[in-house]
Amino acid sequence: MITASILDYLGKYEGGILVSVGLMCEGSFYNGIFFYTSDKMIITVDDLFRHTHGEIELNESYLPLMESLINMVEPYENIISDLKDYEPDWNSL
Repeated sequence: MITASILDYLGKYEGGILVSVGLMCEGSFYNGIFFYTSDKMIITVDDLFRHTHGEIELNESYLPLMESLINMVEPYENIISDLKDYEPDWNSL
């Protein structure tokens, strides 16, 4: 089972909202980015998660995780206008 917590709202990007999330799976912590719009959502996870557990979309906890995340975040309509544009820090790469 994968559980998630919201770490930070990173900003808006190409019409959607980027959220930094923490994922717990089998006692280990992983980072992820959750992206959502008014009608779509996707999650990306760090390489360590993929190496340890495989592709997240194939995990049996994927759909419950996505439902949990969309219920945790602020509704798109309520927050999109309050967020600044996301600007990646290219120097940290």
